[in-house]
Amino acid sequence: MPMLRPEDSAQLARLRATTARTLAAVIRPGPVALLDVPNQRNVGDSLIWAGTLAYLRRLGRPVRYAADLRGYVAADLRAAVPSGTVLLRGGGDLGDLWPGHQDHRERVVRDLPDYPVVQLPQSVWFGSAARAAQADRVLGAHPDLTLLLRDTPSLVRAAEQLPGVRTAFCPDLALGWEPPRLDVPGDARRLLVLARDDKEHASGLRAVDPSWVPGLHADRTDWHARGSAAWRRRVARLVTGVGHQRARVARRAVLPGSRLAHRAPAAALGVINRAGIDAGVRLFAGARGAVVDRLHAHVMAALLGIEHVVLDNSYGKVRAVHDDYTGTLTTAHLAADLDEARELAARLWAA
Repeated sequence: MPMLRPEDSAQLARLRATTARTLAAVIRPGPVALLDVPNQRNVGDSLIWAGTLAYLRRLGRPVRYAADLRGYVAADLRAAVPSGTVLLRGGGDLGDLWPGHQDHRERVVRDLPDYPVVQLPQSVWFGSAARAAQADRVLGAHPDLTLLLRDTPSLVRAAEQLPGVRTAFCPDLALGWEPPRLDVPGDARRLLVLARDDKEHASGLRAVDPSWVPGLHADRTDWHARGSAAWRRRVARLVTGVGHQRARVARRAVLPGSRLAHRAPAAALGVINRAGIDAGVRLFAGARGAVVDRLHAHVMAALLGIEHVVLDNSYGKVRAVHDDYTGTLTTAHLAADLDEARELAARLWAA
């Protein structure tokens, strides 16, 4: 795998130092609870999870309770973390585009008014003014909540849509991830095309064929796990499924809180997310270059030192983060549309 260029290493060190200072200012010393831990196929969320843990280790904030969206039980959190800060995973789901995560966020804030709560760096997108007003009421009613935002447009939107919520800027936590060094032979013709295939898709990248760039083979895919990574993920999800059943009973029956009930599911979540990251790295391994329209495919490529072309998503979060800071990394090349992406790819790799 390529090594980071010296100027990119220096810029990454500056971004990480800025992030660590911001987190240290809003996360109190002592243990933390980490909620909405990823339990899905999106490697980008797993990359955020890994970067979050790296920053927390650096700051000496031990994670004493961790749960995914369905495994959270407020009484268990209180038993495991009698005092400390509650952290909500960062990402791109603050708003009404992914309502399950927003509903969970608001439930946690209602459940835990006596804990400081930090929403780790997010992008904000509300299409509904009524839904934004509800979020402002719920989040703004908490006596000690800080919303960290990872891009300038989100800060602007939050000022308009969430005026009652305290906000601050913080770079995306995935940049704290330390990538592995793999010795994988390169394929001079393979162009990785990592194209999102969900409701945020807007670039047209998912429709390209293998001959999209003359002289290269466009290997088009989205995040997925194969081989051992897929099996590890499958087995670990059985464990989290048992945890979900126990959590459902605990919430309905109002059982006493348990300090230990979350541990096996939390360990399984670690397996799931590490497997996802391993699978993501394998997708990039050996490619001549990459064209991507997922924010964290862009981040992963940059951290791996891989030259890549970046296209935006449906509401501009990729461009926003790129323009604020990741675009300063020399391996990233932003394209305005599919035609420009093809021209850039041909210029970079087809010669």
